[in-house]
Parts: sequence; C-alpha cells; structure tokens
Amino acid sequence: MRCSLNVLLAAGLLLAAGCTGGKGRIQEDKAAFGAGYAAFEAGQWQRAIDEFSRFLRSSPAMAARGEVYYYRGECYVHLRNRREAMDDFLRAIGASARPPIDTFARVAIGNLYYEEGNDAKAAEAYAEALRQPPKELPLDAVSLRMGVSLQRLGKWEMADKYFAYLVDRYPDSPSAPEARRRLRATAFTVQIGAYVSMTTAQSEMARARAAGFQPRLVPTARGSQTLNAIQVGRVQTYVEAAALARRLAQAGFQTVIVP
Repeated sequence: MRCSLNVLLAAGLLLAAGCTGGKGRIQEDKAAFGAGYAAFEAGQWQRAIDEFSRFLRSSPAMAARGEVYYYRGECYVHLRNRREAMDDFLRAIGASARPPIDTFARVAIGNLYYEEGNDAKAAEAYAEALRQPPKELPLDAVSLRMGVSLQRLGKWEMADKYFAYLVDRYPDSPSAPEARRRLRATAFTVQIGAYVSMTTAQSEMARARAAGFQPRLVPTARGSQTLNAIQVGRVQTYVEAAALARRLAQAGFQTVIVP
C-alpha cells in the first residue's frame, strides 16, 4: 500500500497559504513547486526531488513546507531510499503539515516500518493516523495493515477489530478477502507446501517427520480447488514463526508463514 494524494493541492493555493517575499520570489516558488509536482505526477522521481528541494531552499518560513516534504518523501520511497523518505515524512509532521497531508505522512511512516518488519512502530504510526482520519485516507488498506501488524505482535483480538471493520464497511475492497482470511485467527503456522495430490502431500509429511518436525495435513481452499496443505507449528507471534521458518528452510523446505 502506498498513499498518494494526487492533485489535492494546486500550486497557487498551496503557495498562498503563507508565502513570504516579493512578487518575483513568489513566481519563482510557484515555478519550482509546479515543476516538482509535474515531475511527481509523471513518475520522474529524481527530477521532482530536485525541484522540491529548490522550493524548500527558497523560503525557510513558508507555510507549505510540510506538504512539500511529504511529496519529496514519496519520491524517495519510489527510489527505495528509506532513510531520506523517513526523514522527510517526519519533517512534514514537524513542519505542521495541514490535513490531510499530516495524516498521510503518518501512514507513510507506518508503511516504511511495516515493510521492514517493525510492527510495533508501524502499529503506532497507523494508530496516530486513524485517530481522526480524513475522507481521502484509504481506510480499508490502512486497517488491513494495522490488523496484520497487531497479529504479528500477538495481539489477535485487537487485530480482529480492524479486520471486522474492514469487512463490514468495505466488503468489496481489494483488501477485504485478506481481512476475511485473517479474521478470528489465533496463531501463526509455517506452511511447507500445498498439493492437489494426497500422495505427494503424504510424501512431504514423511520428509518433514524424518527431519524432526511434526507436520499436519490441513485442507486449504485455493479458488475452486481444495489443496492438501502441510503445516508445521502453532505460535503466537511472527517472530516465533520466522524462527521456525528459518529452521525449516535450513532443512530444505520452502516456507510460507500464514495465520
């Protein structure tokens, strides 16, 4: 999930929020922001960063700095520069970016933590964003990630509140099927295969037993098919599941962690 605002802030309106300086400076700032935003919309991330940086250098007291930090942070995300992206999202909040930009910056921070597996920090950022969500916020996608982070932390009942909300309020959302699958789960397991053939599944179970694990056979729906899934373990947190998955991988099994 990546939250972008598209055209919520026209350059002229954004600059009018508190620009200081003479007419020439205002026109220069408008040009810098306009060029940066055009590059942002075109996916020209480095060019957008350069123009936004020029804009930010032009007037330290400008009211629009929070918004521009947010957009520049999104550019760094696309360039996979996590450190600069995180710094800019934090600057956006620190510069008192106006709604909904401040909330989107918090979600973006949550996304960075989520994607690196820091679920405690991710849940904290998402919770801040969800306190007073603006109408532009994709609540379905944010609720799903919040729920997943809580599950990974072993907070299963709390996670269910977010999944249930998503399924109830956004039943047709692309996030809804995953929320339904995770709803009312109580533990993680490690899946080492899912087979149509019962013979193949039993052979894989025998291999897992020989390696010192205790596998179980679990019928699993995949589309219109019912597969014979082989699962190992039942643990409360994602950290425990990841440790088990590493042991299985070292024994030569392909692994997927599932709730």
